[in-house]
Amino acid sequence: MKTAIKNKIYTLPKGTYSERATKKFLNFLDGDFEINYCNSIYDVFESVDNGGFGVVPIENSIEGSVSLTQDLLLQFKGVNILGELAMDIHHNLIGYDKNKIETIISHPQALAQCRNYIKKHGWKVKAVESTSEAVKLVATSSNEKLGAIGSKDSAEQFGLKILEENIEDYKNNKTRFILIGKSTPHFKSCSNKYKVSIVFELKEDKPGALYHILKEFAGRKINLTRIESRPSKKRLGTYIFYIDFEDPGKNLKETLCSLKEQTTFIYVLGRYPVLL
Repeated sequence: MKTAIKNKIYTLPKGTYSERATKKFLNFLDGDFEINYCNSIYDVFESVDNGGFGVVPIENSIEGSVSLTQDLLLQFKGVNILGELAMDIHHNLIGYDKNKIETIISHPQALAQCRNYIKKHGWKVKAVESTSEAVKLVATSSNEKLGAIGSKDSAEQFGLKILEENIEDYKNNKTRFILIGKSTPHFKSCSNKYKVSIVFELKEDKPGALYHILKEFAGRKINLTRIESRPSKKRLGTYIFYIDFEDPGKNLKETLCSLKEQTTFIYVLGRYPVLL
């Protein structure tokens, strides 16, 4: 009897919010999947580039876009956005004794999302690759002067106490996670709402250049859901632009063709369902 081959899906370590998002994605995907854990967002992309799927964070409602994810979507051409979901993020202070903490460890995004809380207590901060790694470091060090910011899952995994719940500065804290891969998966249930993500560089650096790009969307009544600039890494003061917009259906091809005339390059990073 043959054993069914499982699809691989890569994400950040156990106990991270990315792991929780991955499990939510699996509720929508058809087929058998095996979760493989990576140490960093870069490792997820590198693994997916060789096959399988991945889940990474792309945007937070407090701190904005995850710059590394944005850059890697352009670097790993062929690895596309296949789906997205948004998830509530509630951070927890994890450790031994709140009164003895001097330094807080966590992922840079988590530290930023709890900036006011950390400042109020006068703690030093140390950034690591993931919230799960932060909790692991506190657990393995047995140092009461260290605390971590992470999920309840990670506290349970490493046998540490949750010293305080919901320490994020803003209670409407949400993170968008994306499913990435080179091939389109089969969804057993799917939303009728689709988005398209593109990245481009303007052909000319002149007044009104970006306005003319945006005018193409406005003229077709296409709703933009996000626009962001990132350094082009070619020279200081030059940028590339990322735009997410609601799928215009049959007008998509026409819209993209109109943008090509005004850009040095334009890549479609994905047309994908919004699942949650």
